[in-house]
Amino acid sequence: MPTNATKRLYTQTPDPTNEPIQTATVVIIHPGSLNLRLGRASDTYPVTIPHCIARRTTYQKTEPWINRPECQHSDVKALQKYGLKQSEEAVASRPTSTGEYRQPTSQKLIYSYNNNARGQVTEVICPQKWSDTKQTPFLIGEEALHIKPSDKFRIHWPMRRGRLNLHDGQGGTLTAVMEDLETLWSAAIQTYLDIPIKDLKIYKVLLLVPDVFVHNHVKHMTDILLNKLGFGAAIVIQESVCATFGAGVGSACVVDIGDQKVSVCCVEDGNSTLNTRITMEYGGSDVTRCFHWLLQRSGFNPKEIDLNKVTDCNIMQEMKESYCHLDQDKTGIQDHSLLIRKPQQHIVKYPVKLGDEAIIAPMSLFHPELLGIMGPQLVRTQGRFTGDPEDPHDEFYLQMTSREAKLSKKKDTTESKDNSELNVMDDSQLQTQMDDDSNDAPDTLNVTDTVKSGRRGEEEETDIDTETVLQLMGIDQAILKSIERCGNDEIKKKMYSCIVVVGGGLKFEGAQQWLQYKVWVGMPPQYRLMLETMDVITRPKDMDPTFTCWKGAAVLACLDTAQELWIRQKEWKQFSVRMLRERAPFTW
Repeated sequence: MPTNATKRLYTQTPDPTNEPIQTATVVIIHPGSLNLRLGRASDTYPVTIPHCIARRTTYQKTEPWINRPECQHSDVKALQKYGLKQSEEAVASRPTSTGEYRQPTSQKLIYSYNNNARGQVTEVICPQKWSDTKQTPFLIGEEALHIKPSDKFRIHWPMRRGRLNLHDGQGGTLTAVMEDLETLWSAAIQTYLDIPIKDLKIYKVLLLVPDVFVHNHVKHMTDILLNKLGFGAAIVIQESVCATFGAGVGSACVVDIGDQKVSVCCVEDGNSTLNTRITMEYGGSDVTRCFHWLLQRSGFNPKEIDLNKVTDCNIMQEMKESYCHLDQDKTGIQDHSLLIRKPQQHIVKYPVKLGDEAIIAPMSLFHPELLGIMGPQLVRTQGRFTGDPEDPHDEFYLQMTSREAKLSKKKDTTESKDNSELNVMDDSQLQTQMDDDSNDAPDTLNVTDTVKSGRRGEEEETDIDTETVLQLMGIDQAILKSIERCGNDEIKKKMYSCIVVVGGGLKFEGAQQWLQYKVWVGMPPQYRLMLETMDVITRPKDMDPTFTCWKGAAVLACLDTAQELWIRQKEWKQFSVRMLRERAPFTW
C-alpha cells in the first residue's frame, strides 16, 4: 500500500542531515554489572567508576557482590572437586614452551607453611579514607564502596549479570532500579564529565546494551536518557558490534568476559547474528571467589577477609589481579607477600606460598564446575519480544492477529451472511495492518502502562532457541557452540579465523595462548585444514580490553552512516518504543 504523504509517522533521518558531527557533544554510556564507563566521543578513554549507589537508610545493608546464592547447595563441594580435577588434568596435559610437562606442586608443603603464617601489622597506614557521608542522601562509585560499616547506608547494584537487578527485596522493583539508574547516571555525568543536566538537550548519547538483552529493560533505560535526563537524541547499540569497531575488524566471534557474565556472539559486517548469542552467568568475580576458596584449601584464611564485606571483596579482587595467571611456563612454588589494606588502618602483611592455585583459579573459566554454581537459568539465549502496549504493530501483535485470522477461516460455512461479511471485513483490516508501512499509523497513540509483579514477570522472555536448554560450559565450548550456529561453512571459517576477546575477566598472562589452544583442540577437524590463520585477539590494538566496546561506540558515533540511527527526544516522547523497532541497528 503506498505511503500517505500527508501523514508521516516520523522523519526518516534526523535533522539537520548535513550538519557536521560534533564528537564533543556525544556522550557514550556503557553500563556494566560492576563498572560504569562513560565519556565524550572525543575522549581518548572513558571514565570508569563502580556501577553502584549507596542510599541513606535506617540500617547498614550491602547486596552481595562476590558471594552468590547459586553456590549454596548440597553438591557444591563435590562439584568444585570435580572441576578442580578437570582443571588440574588440563594444566598437566598441555606442554610448556620447552616441550616439557608441568609437575604439580606439593599441597601438603604449601598448606603447612600457610597455615602457620601470621600476619604482620606494619607501621604504614592505608591512605584510602572512609567516605564523608555527612549531609548527603546518596553516594556513587568509589565513594559508595568506602562507607564506614557503622554508617547506615544501603549499597545497591542496579545491574547484575548483564541485566537489571530486579529482586524481591528492598529496592528490587523495576521502578526502584530505574530511579537508582537515573540518579547514578545523572550524578556521574555532572561529576565526571562536568556537564550540567540542563545542558543535556544539546548533547546526544550512545547507550551500549548486552547482546542477549531484555526488551523491556532497554526501553526503560532509553526512556531515562531521553525523557528523564533530557538528552537531545540517542542511539542504542549492542556491545558485540561495538567490539568489532573498537578492534578494527569487520567480522569476528566476540567473547565478552565481564565481572559477572560471559557473552559470546558472532558478528558479521556490523550485524550481531541472533541465533549465535549465548550468555552465561559467571565471570571475573566468580574467579575471585574460586581463588579465595583455593587459598583456603592451601592454608591461607586470614580473619581480615570476609567476602560478605565490599572492602574485603576489593582486597580479593586485587590479589587475583596481582597473582593469578595462565602462563604455562610459570611452575613451582612461589613466595609472595599479600598485603591487606583497609581504609585508615595499618596495612597487614602476610607471607604466603602459592603453587598451582594461581593458574587453577583462572582455569575455572574453561571448567566452570570449579565455581560450584548450580541454577536453572545460568545460560541464556536471546528472548523473543513478547509485545509492548506502546507498540501496536510489533511482531507479537502480527502473530496473534494472524492466528485469529486462520481460526476464523475454519468456522462453519453455514454461518449467517452478516457474520460472513463481518469476517471478511476483519480479514481485510488484518491484511491492511500487515501490509501497511509503519509510517501510516495514526498521529496520536493510546498508550497503556501495564505493571507486572515480580522479577521474572517483568523480565521473562521466550527463548528463540527451541533446542534443549544449554548447560553451563567453558568459554571455549561456548565459542564452538556459537560458531556452529552460523549459517554456512564460509561464515564459520571466518569466525574461527578471528576471535576477539573484550572485557576485564580474562586479563591474565598467557590467556591468549590457552584460549587459542582450547578452541583449536575442540573445533571440527575439517576447519583446521581450511584455516590459513587463527587470530585470538585479547588486547585489540594494544588497548585495555575493558575499553574496547566503549571505544568502538565512540568510533561508530563519528560515522556518517550512523546519523540515520539517532532517535530524537521529541520522537521518543511521541512514539516511545516504536522508535527502537524502527531505528535500532539490530533486530528488535
